[in-house]
Amino acid sequence: MLNVNPSINQKFLDFYKEVFKEANLPLKIKELIAVAVSLTAGCTPCYNSHLEKAKKAGNTDDEIREAIAVAEVISAGKIRAMSVKEN
Repeated sequence: MLNVNPSINQKFLDFYKEVFKEANLPLKIKELIAVAVSLTAGCTPCYNSHLEKAKKAGNTDDEIREAIAVAEVISAGKIRAMSVKEN
């Protein structure tokens, strides 16, 4: 399906490469963010890919678990915030 429009696919790949290059944030941190965001977005293929990349970038299991915990608390907080009625 992604090859239906190769030019759009290439633009996405170029964007992806640009975002994940070393810049202000090191790749190690970017991959932790990607793990957490993949879970909150509900993208299993993204999660699996970024989990592997996070490990290859040097993240420990404890660092990955902590990033996942941040995603969990933000997701739980969203539900709490959305359920509160304004007075």
